[in-house]
Amino acid sequence: MSTVGRTLLTVACWGQRMLEATWRRPTSGAGGDRGESIVAVSGLSGLKTFERKSTSDRISEELRQMIIEGRLRPGEPLAETRIAELLDVSRAPVREALQQLVQQKLLVSARNRGVSVAAFTASDIWEIYDARCAIESHAAGRIIDGGPGTRARATDALRAVLDRLRIALKQGDRRKISAIDLEFHTTLVASAGNSRLDDAYSILSAQTLACINRLEIALPSGEELVDEHGVLIDALAAGERETLLKAINDHLTLAASHLTGSQPSSN
Repeated sequence: MSTVGRTLLTVACWGQRMLEATWRRPTSGAGGDRGESIVAVSGLSGLKTFERKSTSDRISEELRQMIIEGRLRPGEPLAETRIAELLDVSRAPVREALQQLVQQKLLVSARNRGVSVAAFTASDIWEIYDARCAIESHAAGRIIDGGPGTRARATDALRAVLDRLRIALKQGDRRKISAIDLEFHTTLVASAGNSRLDDAYSILSAQTLACINRLEIALPSGEELVDEHGVLIDALAAGERETLLKAINDHLTLAASHLTGSQPSSN
């Protein structure tokens, strides 16, 4: 692991230990120690209570965010033993966390070389966006099939995200813009009410943000970005299936072209 990777991971681990120190604490009254989540340390009272998650899940989420944000760079090795030492945990949850990220294709595992951060090629990016298009198109169709009420709820949720995107564009925070842009599409998929689609799309979302943040590409103009998403909302609100599916395909194809500087392969 590089010096930068070790330093950042050490900081993350310190926070992990502090939170774990508050994870289980005896409670007064009947029931004794019920393992309730408490944050009572001075200076940390503003933290939200933790959801109960396994150690491997918390390690996976921390590493996942570091990859998405570019704090762990493509090709950077992640040594299971070293991470376990930094976190002061056994190797088992670290191994499980790393395997989760390998399955999500954020890490790659090679025989005799261990695990390292994945590097995405142009071909990988096109595959990611092709899969996103398939999921979003199916979700859009399910929303339309759900009738006017389902469409109305979906469009209301999408308009709320679009309003936040407008604010982010005015602020000029590139990473925030990318995150909210992707949230728009995540909201579209979630509106179909299929948890399996949500889970599959979550993996693609992480890969998308990792690509965008690494490449530091120039985003489309604010007006262009808002207009593209507005077309999707209008088509969905009107129940115009073919118009909506075409808009999704055009939007994601253009986005992938921006990321790769190329058109999709004909293969």
